[in-house]
Amino acid sequence: MSILPKKNELGFFEIRLESIGGLGANLAGKMLAEAGVLGLGLNGSNFSSYGSEKKGSPVKSFIRFCDNDVEIRAHSPIEQPHVIGVFHEALYKTVDVVSGLMPDGILLVNSIRSFDDIKKDLKLEYGTLAIVDALQIAVKSKYSYARGVIPYL
Repeated sequence: MSILPKKNELGFFEIRLESIGGLGANLAGKMLAEAGVLGLGLNGSNFSSYGSEKKGSPVKSFIRFCDNDVEIRAHSPIEQPHVIGVFHEALYKTVDVVSGLMPDGILLVNSIRSFDDIKKDLKLEYGTLAIVDALQIAVKSKYSYARGVIPYL
């Protein structure tokens, strides 16, 4: 029995992270893939795509998971992800961050703005939209760890 919530026709559960260079999408993709492989016993792969290697340029990180009896032979960018994570709202103006999202997919956006505003900006007509203030969580966590307090999130 598979622990993957959904699979595409190749047997993969796919995630795409949309970010701006320097915000950690490349590292987040590596960590997520490693967690799936080591923690859940899945087969997983990760790679990132970015233009010039500098802060501020668009970055995409791709993560694929499949059951441990399935080989991952696909190494192409993920065109129809089950989940898209958007690290920064500035991407909306230059990148179609929701491109290819599965009809029942999940879009996770780092923002403090309202649900309705983000849905309107992205012209999102399907899927599940989730909003989290990841910057605030990161700041709280950083200062809590510095004081020796481990936050419960």
